[in-house]
Amino acid sequence: MIYNGINIGYILEDALKSGATFAELFFEETTFSNIRVESAKIDRAVVGTDRGIGLRLFKDNIVYYASTTNISEDSLRSLLKVLISYLQQNNSERRPVIIPALSKAKTEVVKHPLGVNITRKADIVLSAQNEAYRKSSQIVQVQAGYVDSVRKIAIFSTNNVAVEDEQIRTTVSFNVILEKNGKFYTGYESLGGTVGLELFNDDAHIKAVETAVNRAIKMSNSISIKGGKMTVVLSSEAGGTMIHEAVGHGLEADHVYKGLSVYAGKLNQQVASPLICVVDDPTMPGMRGSFHYDDEGTEAKQNIVIENGILKNYLFDLKYAQEHGMTPTGNGRRESFRYPPIPRMTNTLILSGKDDPSSIIAEVDEGLLVLKMGGGEVNTATGDFIFEITEGHTIEHGRIGPPVEGVTLLGNGPTVLREIDRVGNDMGYGIGTCGKDNQGVPVADGQPTLRIPQIVVGGKK
Repeated sequence: MIYNGINIGYILEDALKSGATFAELFFEETTFSNIRVESAKIDRAVVGTDRGIGLRLFKDNIVYYASTTNISEDSLRSLLKVLISYLQQNNSERRPVIIPALSKAKTEVVKHPLGVNITRKADIVLSAQNEAYRKSSQIVQVQAGYVDSVRKIAIFSTNNVAVEDEQIRTTVSFNVILEKNGKFYTGYESLGGTVGLELFNDDAHIKAVETAVNRAIKMSNSISIKGGKMTVVLSSEAGGTMIHEAVGHGLEADHVYKGLSVYAGKLNQQVASPLICVVDDPTMPGMRGSFHYDDEGTEAKQNIVIENGILKNYLFDLKYAQEHGMTPTGNGRRESFRYPPIPRMTNTLILSGKDDPSSIIAEVDEGLLVLKMGGGEVNTATGDFIFEITEGHTIEHGRIGPPVEGVTLLGNGPTVLREIDRVGNDMGYGIGTCGKDNQGVPVADGQPTLRIPQIVVGGKK
């Protein structure tokens, strides 16, 4: 097969002849727009295209990887020569590589980003930012960001893989800063996914910036509370930050088999409440972590990792699946052609339960309602975590009380999963870019309303 002027079969065959047990070519071309707006002015507006090839070889469970921006057969042969120099060559006979027919997939969007000029995109962001200033005279700064990308990838490997996928993503975010009595308060909101500019239908960007403004206003009226153990209700509005950070990373196969996960060796064991089901699902339409094929050419599918509290599977890329006799789950992902794929989450969520969210809150005599999670730290080897709460409210006799400031959650992921005793019939989502091993990939997370009977809350008093 000839792809981009390169004889795919010959390159892969030469890799096997030189001693590799597996060979893969990864082509990528990404066209993007990146706009940053601050103080009602465009601070940055960049459009560009990034393209290149990655060549990956396996031998004796070791990965050999190199990349280039020069898409040509001569360039690939130079890369192959470099990688071969690290292999113990056995000069075996040429083994023919059968390249199947190319399977093609792409994101279907209504308003393609490449059909809209950057001036129009900037106007969308500026209109939302101006709306924020109109909402309150106390707003001193609004930072807004817009990013879209059209990413076309193609993967060919000696595992009879020949796939092509076009992934389109659009994202906008707002950070509002409010001043009151000499103190500053912030409110943040973002939206996005595998969509085009239909993301902004029905003024969704205006509603998002209004949410950020309202969050900052609420926090300007916040109170301090005393820390300690208490009942915490995680609203579906909080998204799935906790499930992503405190649980999801511990389910990635590299962490598991390097001894860096609290879930190592616990397949088919009870690791959570029977009320808890966790899935990682890149097939969800429009979600930020969705795709048709992962960055190794494995077809996307929903993966049930925890079912009724039982650990059913880990998240595998090809390397760790081969090493441990498992099947790849479609979680081999990479930031770009410059990196080899590693096990990563996609759209990770706790599935909805049967409880009415309002009744969950009504049952709490005294506790904390979390509406928005912030950043934090997690030790995947132990499951211990600490998260900031960017919007939380007291719960007093089943009613939502005033917002609180300077609050954190401290706990252990597996312990929290086992102790959850109410699971709402609602669902909320969050989006982000997940960082791991110096690579960032787009993800989403989600959860229903959850009640944790007792967890340590850090306060300011």
